Amino acid sequence: MPDYSGQTDIFDPRKFAWPINVVGCGGIGSNLILPLAKMGIPELHLWDPDEVEDHNIPSQLYRPSDIGAKKVDIAKQILESFEVDTTIVTHAEAVCANTQLEGVVISGVDSMRARQAIWEAVKANFVAIPLLMDGRIGGEQLELITLSPSDFDAVNAYEHDDLFDDEDALPLPCAARTTVFTPMVLGGLMLANLAHFAKGQPTRLRTIIQLNTMRFISIEKEEN
Repeated sequence: MPDYSGQTDIFDPRKFAWPINVVGCGGIGSNLILPLAKMGIPELHLWDPDEVEDHNIPSQLYRPSDIGAKKVDIAKQILESFEVDTTIVTHAEAVCANTQLEGVVISGVDSMRARQAIWEAVKANFVAIPLLMDGRIGGEQLELITLSPSDFDAVNAYEHDDLFDDEDALPLPCAARTTVFTPMVLGGLMLANLAHFAKGQPTRLRTIIQLNTMRFISIEKEEN
């Protein structure tokens, strides 16, 4: 069994009862799941219908020999090779509006349509979902939006400001979509927010980082 004694003041997995749903095992999700397991998350659900493709190899967890296999199956295989103390449940499907989700939800998808479907599923069962983290990357820029689905003001702001059509998203050149360090930085921010949530500390509502200029913007939830 792993010895977590060196991290329990920061994150104690024995006191964390929620399952975590990583929706999308591409650039964001695949770089996040191993650190989650290393932290000792008891139960991890992986959601993604896609197969590994050759262009995934440079910026995602996968190996050239994995091309053509389901991402969730390979992700589970790789995690289990590390003998992690985590139950890993795979779902080789996309989350849609009527998907039953429970626990923390981490959105790592690459389209607004997929984000909207995730949000509909979250809203439908918000009492069982204490935290949503929505990660977005493009080139060397990343954004993390964090909210409680039961926080009325945060929900209104998210629906008004952050859920829009794919046509309204900023286009990126094909060769500038991302590289591996951008989702890895985003994954670290997600882990920090998760640790703060677990200890009842404030989480960052919105964090934006432009890595090419090292410009950093972060907004913390104000306490009433």
